[in-house]
Amino acid sequence: MIDISTTYMGLKLANPLIVGASGLTGTPEGIQKAAEAGAGAIVLKSLFEEQILTELGAEEKGIDLDAYPEAEAFISRTAWEKGTENYLEMLNEAKARAAGVPIFASINCVGSGTWASFASRIEKTGADGLELNIAFLPATTSLGSKDIEAKVLSTVREARRATKLPIQVKLGQHYSSLPNLAQALSKEGANALVLFNRFYRLDIDLKGMKLTRAQPLSGPDEYHESLRWVALLFQRAGLELTGATGIHDAETVTKFILAGAGAVQICSAIYKGGWKVIGSMVEDLGNILDSMGFSSLDAMRGKLSAQNSGKPADYLRLQYIKALTGIY
Repeated sequence: MIDISTTYMGLKLANPLIVGASGLTGTPEGIQKAAEAGAGAIVLKSLFEEQILTELGAEEKGIDLDAYPEAEAFISRTAWEKGTENYLEMLNEAKARAAGVPIFASINCVGSGTWASFASRIEKTGADGLELNIAFLPATTSLGSKDIEAKVLSTVREARRATKLPIQVKLGQHYSSLPNLAQALSKEGANALVLFNRFYRLDIDLKGMKLTRAQPLSGPDEYHESLRWVALLFQRAGLELTGATGIHDAETVTKFILAGAGAVQICSAIYKGGWKVIGSMVEDLGNILDSMGFSSLDAMRGKLSAQNSGKPADYLRLQYIKALTGIY
């Protein structure tokens, strides 16, 4: 019998497939469909930091958002579709419909502040974990790398003060030293890293002379950078690791487990193939493990991480040199 269950942030998951925060998980009905399809865990659609600040009355005092100075004006003239109370109600109903599948709440945030206190309300409502989807975009020359990382760390620090829930931090890949930041996040109380955040991507409409949205869904060839960093960080930063972006089949899931991931997040694959994708990936994953002679995910996890491979240089610049010189 092949065991594809996993323990992630202290939670027992039937399999490593976590449905990522998206429109798919924005309703109790969507949560139920994800659970029935066989998801190992589910991340609710993100609640935005600005929504929490609005609920707290912060719009009357002015909102200090270095990354998005236009947000204050936007909040003052826009009625948010779902406020904080709606989110907690959805979380409560999602727990009832999820049939025991762990549910993570998600906050899309850009900094620290009074919004972090909302984490305690999430905990009381019954979430199994909390995802901090940190989407800080440095758009000014006055901010250096230390300033940016300090903002990320303070975000986690304040959330940890507010809750005992396991916290996973979803980051973008553009940091000066991801290993150093990962270790610092662990010291602030983060339990896991999700690599990487797929930020909103923009394009330019030449005919309309305006900004437009680029393709929001990932392709099956976009997982490589995440795979590299999972392999590099495994057992080195004091955090569990989750692969994200470009994961569309069980073969890619297997690669992430070999690299050291405790779980993976899937989203675009479901948008493209429907909920049945989860069941297919679960079945295929078991078959792949069986064909490789592994009886469980634990038996194969990290076998091809930089830490355990015996050839750590292969994960760094050496492969680039090999590709250019033709030496393999």
